[in-house]
Amino acid sequence: MRWRASALTKMAQQSWRFLSWLSPSAPRQQSQGRAARCQTAQNGNIAVSTEPGLTLVPSTITKTVHFIRHAEGFHNVGWEQNDDAHLTGRGWAQTAALRRHLQELTLPLNVQVVIVSPLQRTLETAAGVFGAPGGGGLLMRGQDAAPNERTAHEAIALPACGPPFVACEQCRERVGPNRCDRRRLLSSTRAQFPGVDFDFVASEDDEWWEREHAVPQSCGCYSRGESEAQCTERGVRFLKWLMSRPEQRIAVVSHAGFIRHALSAFAGGLPDAPAEALQREFSNCELRTVVLSDASVCARDATWFPGGMAAAAKGEAALAAGR
Repeated sequence: MRWRASALTKMAQQSWRFLSWLSPSAPRQQSQGRAARCQTAQNGNIAVSTEPGLTLVPSTITKTVHFIRHAEGFHNVGWEQNDDAHLTGRGWAQTAALRRHLQELTLPLNVQVVIVSPLQRTLETAAGVFGAPGGGGLLMRGQDAAPNERTAHEAIALPACGPPFVACEQCRERVGPNRCDRRRLLSSTRAQFPGVDFDFVASEDDEWWEREHAVPQSCGCYSRGESEAQCTERGVRFLKWLMSRPEQRIAVVSHAGFIRHALSAFAGGLPDAPAEALQREFSNCELRTVVLSDASVCARDATWFPGGMAAAAKGEAALAAGR
């Protein structure tokens, strides 16, 4: 890593107490004492043993987030200066492989929303993975091939009962030196992807890119544009925004740099294996899942049942009615 995130790690841990890697039940609490050793407490005559790293939190303060890096784009094979790079033919094949993988899962993801960066390669990846081969409304229009720039592909439909697609500029790639990360005109992108909600993309032109590149740089090409620290801060803000949304199961189609910066903010204090899992670079079209938790969230548990005498009375009434 070129950048050390101690200050942002502290900020992220204060914002949320938990972020867990591939944990189906509960995220990890940032508690050094409990993580360091097994403690035994006396509760009356019962000894209660807490396993190192074990955490229990209400499900109402968690969200499951499936991060997907875009499939292979032309910028990944030597064409970094293409404006807003498209997927290669191999990239489209990767989206088909991931779609098949999701269809074969024993427990489906059942995502409630697909949040996607408004760049072409992420939009095409989201369409290829979560779109439908036919029927329904139009998600992505068909496109012709252009040498070393764009792969021909047929139109992709919205799935009949699938999640909505929402473009969000906060999860775009770091606004760095390469033109492949410069967003094209919003009107053009909106026309190509009529099934995507672009309400969270503010401007027609890529004003963000223009603003960042208007600032003189003196320490090398890679430093041009948004700094890595700024990208990490943006990643933390994006995760807070996800927590504010109503959905519990979210897919995010984004970029390797952005995902790494966002997740690495939570790696401090973790054991080596989960820390490495958060910091490791994503491959093209790779999917990983995290559980995000915010202890300040107060939500009603949809599965909650009060029990007690009132429940008994309702049960007796239902039995008497033959239900």
